Amino acid sequence: MLSGKGRISSATGERVNAAIEQLGFVRNRQASALRGGQSGVIGLIVRDLSAPFYAELTAGLTEALEAQGRMVFLLHGGQDGEQLSQRFAMLLNQGVDGVVIAGAAGSSDALRERAEEKGIPVVFASRASYLEEVDTVRPDNMQAAQLLTEHLIRLGHQRIAWLGGQSSSLTRAERVGGYCATLLKFGLPFHSDWVLECASSQKQGRRSHYRITAA
Repeated sequence: MLSGKGRISSATGERVNAAIEQLGFVRNRQASALRGGQSGVIGLIVRDLSAPFYAELTAGLTEALEAQGRMVFLLHGGQDGEQLSQRFAMLLNQGVDGVVIAGAAGSSDALRERAEEKGIPVVFASRASYLEEVDTVRPDNMQAAQLLTEHLIRLGHQRIAWLGGQSSSLTRAERVGGYCATLLKFGLPFHSDWVLECASSQKQGRRSHYRITAA
């Protein structure tokens, strides 16, 4: 009856639900999974829980899944590929219904193959666009940079620098591309020394800001 299956009258269902509430019954999802094949749990591996981008993504995804009656099994993936692989294996062994990986998508092919062997769907929430053979949710980095740069230009700014990202990052390349394209669109000069690499922290951002404004 708790699974929503079987021929149970509405009156009987109401009495059972009332008894459940009175007794404080909590559904055992693992036992339900053994009986019906689904646990109602979605695994979420986040690269960096302290980063605002991933914090907002986690909050939004959790809210959406809970609205569907599902639970989220949250794990911190970190930037180490081996650690991510271990976290992923842990979720698969727990019998989750699906896995969402936020960030650290460089090993996407291997993780997807392991999920397919288990018959578990996996979705990547990635900032970059190099994932082609997997289910992916991602922002348009180039368009976002274009909109931000254009906003500053329309406010009257003309000497606009770019701070952020590492040179090896595809996400950074897409964003810098949008920034450069917008400068050219409005006839503003591009200066390579105004584009600085910067780690994703407020402390590093302040240091880079001092460097560029002192130049």
